[in-house]
Order: sequence, then structure tokens, then C-alpha cells
Amino acid sequence: MSVIRFQHIKNLRHIFKIAVAAVQPFNLLSAANNFIIESQVIGGASEHFEINLQGNKFDISNKRCYVVGFGKAVLGMAVQLERALSTHLAGGVLSIPSGTRYQFRNVPDMQLHAQTLIEVFEGAANNQPDEQAMKAAQRILALAQQMTSDDVLFVLISGGGSALLPLPREPLKLNEKMYLIRELANCGATINELNIVRIALSDIKGGRLAAAAGNAHAVISLVISDIVGDPVELIASGPTCYDFKKKHDAQTVLAKYNMWRNLPKFLQELIATSSFDIASIPRENNAIYVVGDNRVATMAAVKQAVQFGYNPFIATTILQGELQDLVHKHINLLQHIVNYNKKIISAEELKVTYCSVLDTRTWSHFLKTLDMCEKTQKPLLLIYAGEPTVKVTGKGLGGRNQEMALRMSLALYKNAGLHNITFLSAGTDGIDGPTPAAGAIGSESVISEVIETGKCLSDIISFIQNNNSYNFYSSHNNAELYHIVTGHTGTNVMDLQLILLE
Repeated sequence: MSVIRFQHIKNLRHIFKIAVAAVQPFNLLSAANNFIIESQVIGGASEHFEINLQGNKFDISNKRCYVVGFGKAVLGMAVQLERALSTHLAGGVLSIPSGTRYQFRNVPDMQLHAQTLIEVFEGAANNQPDEQAMKAAQRILALAQQMTSDDVLFVLISGGGSALLPLPREPLKLNEKMYLIRELANCGATINELNIVRIALSDIKGGRLAAAAGNAHAVISLVISDIVGDPVELIASGPTCYDFKKKHDAQTVLAKYNMWRNLPKFLQELIATSSFDIASIPRENNAIYVVGDNRVATMAAVKQAVQFGYNPFIATTILQGELQDLVHKHINLLQHIVNYNKKIISAEELKVTYCSVLDTRTWSHFLKTLDMCEKTQKPLLLIYAGEPTVKVTGKGLGGRNQEMALRMSLALYKNAGLHNITFLSAGTDGIDGPTPAAGAIGSESVISEVIETGKCLSDIISFIQNNNSYNFYSSHNNAELYHIVTGHTGTNVMDLQLILLE
């Protein structure tokens, strides 16, 4: 591996780190982001206490404040609220991933007060619901049901919240629900589709938590989005929101993946009767704010990329699609960019390919970026953000980011004209599938270095076919460089992909 390639890989890893830092709760819940979670005491004594959220002021004078939260980013959010609410905080319940508090034991902005009134449950290891997470969900629902007109309920929501707030409708058991969702995910269902089914099977999602807290003075939800387009009714399966304009049909989703007809009859009946009195969801006292999403992360990536001497371009923040198809689109676009740079094709010929996969409105900006690369002789960095899907057919260990990196590595290796490209794909939550990795690096060197050890291409292809990308990277001679292992990051705004053309 060249010294230049080695440095580029280190730079991409650092850009990812900076992007994740930008969407940490203590950065999002700040005055700089128009969220003033600080007491506004007016008139001397605490006779008037208000908070300012995106310009909307809430008077919580003489109110008891409670905090509930579920997701990979809510611990840091709760810490900020605990500090701001001070003596107004009367209690709360959090459901966070296993190992979170240990992971951040030395980070002050992730430490609740030693005598905190907030009860913390850790569960859902590897993003899979478990009994601990269900106990947390039961406690959260019970607390919501206790709200009165003297109470304000803050609801902290982030990605991973669906697994951390499981409360299956009777007579469905947790293991039965887990099996159904896992099978649906393995078919390649999107996060939106998974959450539509989760809502139909839940006693707390799809606005039901807000309905339970209907007697509260106010229910204020603070959301860090992990879904393309920030649909608040689907983030963590929308426990405080029901979209009155849309009808999400779980039966249609299951039929799409040929699963409906094989469901047990009791489950079909349960889904068919999944609706509830949506009029019970409060509207006037139910406020929802998206405090951060992947646009914040990509802008931070741009700033860091400029410092490294790259010409960055945000290709999209709504990346979706199946991995194999995305790899094909990436490779096709990259080949056309290379051909354009070599004057083999014209700008108009490049435009046809570009506009077939990316937003036509960004074309002129993209072309200017390419021209800037030629003038400055600096590398082009394409930045993608979103959430791809993968069809799981093998029995290996992996995640969509690691598999994407491995598939891209193989494609780059096979294309001699693309050997100067380095690729990174990683989840901003630090967890990629049921593995301890966040993602991986892709490049032709990832493959060539394995070939040099005596392995053949068929050996590498078998890792892909068996969805065994984690074991491929963890056993690589350069695993420390190519494998991205961060542990829980304390936030979650979907996946980030970086493509560098040296």
C-alpha cells in the first residue's frame, strides 16, 4: 500500500469521526442549533420558568417535569435536560443500549447526576429487543399514564428506539415479534416498512405513548432522526406521533415480501385490528421537534474534508436502495467521472449518467466541483448519507456497511481504471448489524492484499455470498486500518459513505 493511500484512509476515518461528533446530543441541544435548554428565570425568584425550542417558548412555571427516552442518542439528551431543568425535574425513565454507560464512563456530557431521579435501563444488545427493554417500555408507559395537568413530559427519541421500546400487543410474545421483524429485515425491507409493521404490533408505538400521556400539561418530543426524510411518525416507530394524512398498512408491507399468507391466523387478526382511537392522541399539547439529522453530519464532513485539501461534494442525504444495486450505480458513476477527467466523454455525456442516479438540481454544482478538482489538482470527495438495505441469504456475520465496503472493494479491484479510489461506509451509531463494528473501508488494496496471501477471488466472493463481511474484515491482515470499530457513539443519524478519487 502506498503512503498516499494510507494517509487518505486515515483522513476518511477522521472525517467520519468529525461528522459523528457534530451530531452528538450536547452539540444538537444547544443555543447554536436554536435549542435553548436553559432556564429563563424572570423577575428574580423562580416565579417564571420557560424554555425556548426553535423559537417556541414553553412556560413550565410550577410544573413537574418528567423525562422518558429510548434510543441510541437519548442518554446525552437526558444529561442536557437534567442540567437545564434542575429542581423542576421530578423523575424519568430511559431505555438505552447495553453497555452505553460503561462506554461513556469518562465523558462528562454523557453522565447523569450521581443522585439522578432518572431510572436507566440498558438492553437490546445488538439492536435486538429483550426483556430489559420491555421492562423499560412498561415503566415508560406507566409513567405516561400518571401524567396530570401539573406535569410536563419530555420524550427523547432517536434511532434504535424501536428495539428499546418493545411492548407487543397481547397475545403476541416478544420472541414471536422479534422473529417476524428479523425475517422481514432479511427480505430487504426498509426501515420505514419495518416500523410500519412494528407499530401494528405494539401497545406503545404509533402515537400510543402520547395518548397515554393525554392528561399532561404538555408532551414535548425531541427527536434525532435516523430515517430518510425525517418522518416523525416512523422514527422509533412514532410513539408520540400518528400521521393523520397517511395510512400505513402493515398487511401491504408483509404481502409485498410474501409473508402475509404464512402468518399464523391470530397474528393476521391482530394486525387487522391494529388501529386505535387516534382521537385520543393530544394535538394542542403535543409538540415534536427534530433536533438533528444527517444534514448536520454531512456539513461537518465537508468542513473537515476542506481542511484535508479535498474538494467535497454532498451527493445526497437520502441514499436508499439495495446494496448490490448501489454498488453498480457507484461504480458506473465513478467510471464516467474518470472518463470525463480524461476527456474521453463530454460533460453532457456525464450528465446523463449523473442525473440517472442523483438529483438533477445539483448537477451544475457537481460540474463546478469537478472543474475545481482539475484546476487545484486536489482529490474529489463524494459524500453520501442515508440508509441502504441488504437482502440476507447467508448465515455469516455482518452488516450493511461492512458488506457495502467489501462489495465495493471487489468491484474496484476488478476495474483497473478505479484503483485510485478509496471508499468508507459506516453507521453513525457505531453499530453495523449484530456486530461490534461500525463499518469498513473499501479499496482495491483490500482485495489485492488478501490475494497476496494465497487466497483466490472465489474465497472472497464466498464471504459476500454468506453475508460474512464482519469475519472477512476482522481476519484481514490490515484489519486495524480497514475495519471501523468505534463502539456505541451515543448518537444515530443513519449511515455515512465517503468516496475519494485520489
